[in-house]
Amino acid sequence: MEMDLLQRFEAYIASDKKIEPKDWMPDAYRKTLIRQISQHAHSEIVGMLPEGDWISRAPSLKRKAILMAKVQDEAGHGLYLYSAVKRWVSNGTTPLQTCTAEKPNTAASSTTLP
Repeated sequence: MEMDLLQRFEAYIASDKKIEPKDWMPDAYRKTLIRQISQHAHSEIVGMLPEGDWISRAPSLKRKAILMAKVQDEAGHGLYLYSAVKRWVSNGTTPLQTCTAEKPNTAASSTTLP
């Protein structure tokens, strides 16, 4: 049964179709997606930190506003990505717990492919 699902999943991906969070996928694939999206979210948040340090040093109100908009934009990107990761984690654990867990995500593997 698992091999049949794996073959259907690989055929689905090969046909360039979109994979949704509730779709069946191998646990390693889901874990990798969660890790990659989480890392992207972390980089957005960390990327805004140096910009935030410069807000108080900006020479004019206009430049402060520009820096604040940039920081807000980066924070929004991070929040959006963290929200996306939350959809991929379907068993109530955090993304970090899912990435480091030894046990497979059985709640996610119980759904079927479209």
